Amino acid sequence: MYRFHYGVQTKAGREQAWAIFSDLRRWNRFANIYGAIRWSEGKAWEAGSRLEIEVLRPVRTVVNHVITSCNPAHRLGWIDHSLGVVLAQWVNFEELQNGETRVVTWGDIVHSGEKIAGRTVEHLVGSFTQTWYENFRATCDLIADAAMTGKSCAEISWQAPYSLSW
Repeated sequence: MYRFHYGVQTKAGREQAWAIFSDLRRWNRFANIYGAIRWSEGKAWEAGSRLEIEVLRPVRTVVNHVITSCNPAHRLGWIDHSLGVVLAQWVNFEELQNGETRVVTWGDIVHSGEKIAGRTVEHLVGSFTQTWYENFRATCDLIADAAMTGKSCAEISWQAPYSLSW
């Protein structure tokens, strides 16, 4: 088993950070590996609901994402199954005194040491997590800044500052 951990701090408040995180239409901006993403069972973000996530690279696969717990804008947990690998992951949204939010994720990979497209699962999950959460933070910061200056989200032009090297 392999444990990973990553965190970011954003200018966005906790509710705003959650709204951005939970908007599946934004996910491809955080890591441009996705095909179709859809809820296949249950209500969005409720414990027991299932999300099918098509991944296009480094190999094509579908990740079965089962929500195990969800307290919106506070804590979220899920289990992923794909390519013989199981991953349990959690995310905490911690509101800071200055109104910003610290978003921390951690998880355990079962069947660590497996290779996918010539890379270890640990490497893929580590680089993916860093890229996803840094681009998520950048998006949150842009939207928070725009809200403070009265701009709408439609006026924001954005390109992901971080990309995956695989």
